[in-house]
Amino acid sequence: MDKKTVGLYIARTGMNVLRIFPVEEKKILFCSFAGKSVNCNPMYFNRYLLKYASEDYEYVWAVNDPEHVFVPDDLRGRIRLVRAGSPSYFREMMTAGIVIYNVGLPSGSLVPKRKGQIWVHTWHGGGAFKIANMGTDLSPVQQKINRIVGKQLDVFLSSNRIFSEKFPAALQVEPSHFYGTGLPRNDLFFRDHSGCREKVCRYFQIPENKKILLFAPTFRGSFYQAEDVDNLDYVPVVRALEERFGGEFVVLERKHHAVKPKLTEGVYHASDYPDMQELLAAADVLITDYSSSMWDFAMTDKPGFLYIPDLARFDQQKDFYTPVSCWPYPYAEDLAGLERLIAGYDPEKAKEKKEAYLALTGCFEQGTACEQLMEILKLSRRSLAE
Repeated sequence: MDKKTVGLYIARTGMNVLRIFPVEEKKILFCSFAGKSVNCNPMYFNRYLLKYASEDYEYVWAVNDPEHVFVPDDLRGRIRLVRAGSPSYFREMMTAGIVIYNVGLPSGSLVPKRKGQIWVHTWHGGGAFKIANMGTDLSPVQQKINRIVGKQLDVFLSSNRIFSEKFPAALQVEPSHFYGTGLPRNDLFFRDHSGCREKVCRYFQIPENKKILLFAPTFRGSFYQAEDVDNLDYVPVVRALEERFGGEFVVLERKHHAVKPKLTEGVYHASDYPDMQELLAAADVLITDYSSSMWDFAMTDKPGFLYIPDLARFDQQKDFYTPVSCWPYPYAEDLAGLERLIAGYDPEKAKEKKEAYLALTGCFEQGTACEQLMEILKLSRRSLAE
């Protein structure tokens, strides 16, 4: 056993001193993107609880920068922030009755799960596109951490059948712990979300008569040092969109936080906008590549296109869970091909393609993910009490 692994086990053992503090059933600790923000699936479930069970729980968020992190207006004053990695954070982790997160917990492998706790992983993307951990190299220590944390999970939310079948092995989680609820953040698309467009237009000062193209490629490389390969020329793309759909388009560009935005005239940089779902709800058209945002957008009936200039880098048999040709939107590998797709857009064929992919994957999205998770937690709590 190497020194890092030994250190990991020693640190976990040291956490046992916090067992002097009781587990508080009504305290929920949330964490999104390893403490980076207050958003995604954990935030949407927190909103649901505040609406339907606000008096029942105490809500704590683990964040890296409590002084500067963005907190949505409807959560301000109703949640408590704790600095990730601090002594207070570890105490909150060891005493929370429920722990809910979407990808990685800050030093989460150091915290042994206690009897009476329920750990929930919401994941941070839907569909079944890229192979999990594709393009990343996991060290032996990281693999050990994945195994440790995977064993501590009680509930793992799934957006579709293929995800439930393939991801247990990739993430080292028991298959029986996967629940086909859909994703809490996608409940938004099953109800009126017109207010999102007004909010986004107001934030970026976009005239309400403009149509919005959202360009949202996924990241390549590591979580902290991404590659920018999507140098999309917006001028011909916008021209093609305006010719096909009418009106005047503006561009919202949302790239990975590790990619430095290029200052482009007429382009609104949305990488720091706190809620991707609101951008999707506001957009008239989405262009992405491998990003799971295409899954979320498929819950709407709006046009989408895939621009994948580096597709040749990947082995479609080994690097993807489903063939690119089956994905919910048509793809192009160059600008000319993308323009042709836009010009030839047929709403009926587009709907058929989208629905075929949702059927292929066994879509679980019904707009009731939050409600289902609430019931799962109630059942889990009763089971622990027996």
